[in-house]
Amino acid sequence: MRTFLSVILGFSSGAMVAAGTVTFLAAIGIVPRMAQRTKTERFIPRYEDAMFLGGIFACLTFYPRLRIPLGNFLTGIYGLLCGIFVGVLAVALAEVLNVMPILMRRTRLTQGLRWLLLAFALGKVAGTVLYFFIDGFYIL
Repeated sequence: MRTFLSVILGFSSGAMVAAGTVTFLAAIGIVPRMAQRTKTERFIPRYEDAMFLGGIFACLTFYPRLRIPLGNFLTGIYGLLCGIFVGVLAVALAEVLNVMPILMRRTRLTQGLRWLLLAFALGKVAGTVLYFFIDGFYIL
């Protein structure tokens, strides 16, 4: 009975977190905005399905006893896709909150915005490389 209640509690908690995440992504309009920018509006249902399946797969990766033998190549692809998702989410959130215009105004930055965005992106890449490729960088 205790195990059953733990499973129900874990499933319910996961469903609540997933619902909150999807609600957040819908509120900032990341899928329609990215589809509009890439002129791929006809694929919006596929993008939403991919986000749903990615969320399920990501939840499975948090079970420490569950080992999915992907190999180095597929693990690298998974890391790349996670990085792309986090980067797109960060840029969409920054765009919604108008971070770049405020940053430019406060720092009186008139040139070099491309280089600043590139530095942000490279910083995210460096953090991801440290997280995934250096043993002991994080503790479970």
